[in-house]
Amino acid sequence: MTIRLATISDSAAITELAITTMREAFGPPHNPVELVEEYVQSAMSVPIMEAELADHRSTFFLLESGDGELVGYAKLRKHAPPRKMADRNAIEIQRIYLLQNQIGQGQGRILMQHCLDWSRNQGYTAVWLGVWERNARAMAFYEKIGFRKFGFHYFQFGTERQRDFWLEKQLDN
Repeated sequence: MTIRLATISDSAAITELAITTMREAFGPPHNPVELVEEYVQSAMSVPIMEAELADHRSTFFLLESGDGELVGYAKLRKHAPPRKMADRNAIEIQRIYLLQNQIGQGQGRILMQHCLDWSRNQGYTAVWLGVWERNARAMAFYEKIGFRKFGFHYFQFGTERQRDFWLEKQLDN
């Protein structure tokens, strides 16, 4: 496995991976197909991904298998953390996804550790993320590596308003 910084030339591949992982993570039985497809159609396209990659506040990391297949990605975004978060010197891990067939093999931990190390090296003292309240597997993963819940917000997923918990982690120096 290798992790590399994404470039604008990766936009089509990341879009395809983002759509696949979105369907795998949030499709049936968790949500109706129509709801997931509505979200995918409104929020995931090559032009949207190109704009995200061009945004100086965003950093994407790609996880590739030994044969160069894209199997996961993470997006970090620099912006103000939620008001309830005490540490203001924080960056958001806005997305971190793996293909379903890669989950449980340690790649998620490797990608997350890369994000944590990068954030620390950039001078941040904390990271935060949102996780859907019904995604017990992801919450268990985050809690196992030291994230703690500090609040919540609502996320518009297609026509449905869903609740995400906010989790934070202090970065050791």
